[in-house]
Amino acid sequence: MRKCIVSLFTIALLLNLIACLPSSAKTTYPDTIERQVIDNLKEKRTDFDSSKPVNIVKMVKTPKKHYYIVLFTFSPYHTEHLGDAIFKKEKDRYTFVGGLASTDQNINNYAMYLNNVPYNLVYGFNEESRIKTLRLFTLDKKSAYTAPIKKGTYFVHFKKLPRNTNIEKMKPFYIDCYGKGNKQIPWAECAE
Repeated sequence: MRKCIVSLFTIALLLNLIACLPSSAKTTYPDTIERQVIDNLKEKRTDFDSSKPVNIVKMVKTPKKHYYIVLFTFSPYHTEHLGDAIFKKEKDRYTFVGGLASTDQNINNYAMYLNNVPYNLVYGFNEESRIKTLRLFTLDKKSAYTAPIKKGTYFVHFKKLPRNTNIEKMKPFYIDCYGKGNKQIPWAECAE
């Protein structure tokens, strides 16, 4: 009986130790991704402050083979921004190929090309998973679609567009947010 209690205590102690290790809380993204994001921010963004941390918060495979989108947070001024970077994976190496859009709001979207195929990209911060769907549309309503949002703190959604889409003519794109019970969330609450 005493051996069982000692064994259970030892197992509980080990599990607690593993759960408290700092490495278990750290993201598991390759260091090269963070380094490339920082290097590209330094090179391409005049508002980037390298004394403040850049945190990789999510990495998602895109609809195109070998491409990934990385969401990261950084603070160019006094507010935290959510940004994106696109990487291509070849032979276990990740190479930065584009992105670096960012927003100080909870949601960002833009049209882009991945391997010459047009996509609309929407990503954001979804505190307590309160956003369930987004309705995206242009004024002409031709490109309207609904994006289901998966549970989680951050989300990414891609929509493949017809090949002949002129992404410059799609601007501006409007977004309506919907929560539980398909109830619309006011934009100020959804995005800011």
